[in-house]
Amino acid sequence: MSPIKVKHASIATSFLCALALWNCGSNSHDETSATISKAGTASVALRLQYSTPPLLDSLVLDCYGADTLHYVHSTDSALFNMDLFPSDNWTFKAQIYANGALMQKGELSTKLEAGAIEDLSIQMHPIVGFVWVEIPTGLRNESGITSGTMILSSKDDHYEIPMQESTGKVFFKSDMLKLGVEYDVQITLSDSTGSAIYSLSDKFLLTEDSPVPNLSLNSLRSKVSLSIKAADERYVEIILPLKAGYRKPKADDLLITEYFSAPGTKDSSLYEFVEIYNGSIDTLLLDDCTIGLGSATSIKRFALTATEIIPGQALVLGDAASEKTPAQHINTDGWSAMTNSSGAVVLQCNGETLDSLYYASAPDSLHSNVVPAVGSGKYNQSGQLNIDRWKVRSDSSAWCLGSPTPGELNFCN
Repeated sequence: MSPIKVKHASIATSFLCALALWNCGSNSHDETSATISKAGTASVALRLQYSTPPLLDSLVLDCYGADTLHYVHSTDSALFNMDLFPSDNWTFKAQIYANGALMQKGELSTKLEAGAIEDLSIQMHPIVGFVWVEIPTGLRNESGITSGTMILSSKDDHYEIPMQESTGKVFFKSDMLKLGVEYDVQITLSDSTGSAIYSLSDKFLLTEDSPVPNLSLNSLRSKVSLSIKAADERYVEIILPLKAGYRKPKADDLLITEYFSAPGTKDSSLYEFVEIYNGSIDTLLLDDCTIGLGSATSIKRFALTATEIIPGQALVLGDAASEKTPAQHINTDGWSAMTNSSGAVVLQCNGETLDSLYYASAPDSLHSNVVPAVGSGKYNQSGQLNIDRWKVRSDSSAWCLGSPTPGELNFCN
């Protein structure tokens, strides 16, 4: 169970998560705060602090008192500001929607006086759970998975859920499930001939304190990258032996999927970065990899300090010289300032160029097809690859400009 909390003009919310790969406990958070004060009102700013589930839709807050207010939090904004009229009875009702349905709710009533800055707390209670299993297949689907089924069975219910495909992964998604129920789960993945490649059997109990199963499956590689947060009774069967999963990267394994060269000076939270993505089903060793930054004719190279990148991971290479860069995103031994209007990014491993791009506001005499860059005087937009179009990533139409999303893949149009 998790709180929504207001302290010194802020309400903070956090809730249990349903992470991809059944892995609860993400460290990703959204945090912002502000305070607005008006005469005759109680000033409240909402700062949302939460771990993000994979299928989060929105957080809704309804306020009933001297007025009736309705707020909706989307996944790209964590800030609400409220000036509430005094009342002896304000009621706040919070709801969390995920996987297309109401997942958690909470309620609190309190008195608000003019000019007050209150310290409030709403305890969230999960009312349903769901199962979301995501398995990386790599951009080339080297394991040859073409179909799969997840079967969920309880004393009263039986569900057969077909596999769904997306770029670089397959996944299973259940509808909302009742809490307080123990389920048996079986997952089978097959190739084009119908032969089973992978099989898993397990049990889990959905409760208010644990509305999603807690299992991690990072790769189908049997010798290295298969990891299970296992109780002793959990059972995993590898039907088809698969080759080992630690190796050096090769062409089309690592892609540049985002670059941010023009953070505005007025936003103290933004920093330059380049994002790379492991599109294979192996854990790739980065010992001899560098990122090159500069112009079309002059490139400075910096070694990557991260030693490996797991399948399906997006690794952020941030500006090591900037105090704004989070520690987990400083993954190079230096940084060369990126220019806003045009520049080059080159990813090399073991002396081989695995990916590169040239971004510019418009084509020039040397580059007829360029990745889009922000125009003159525009800031705070990054260039993002539509991962569905990774095979034609050298074409400018495979890229778009948008709000930076370091560590998250993009499917922009």
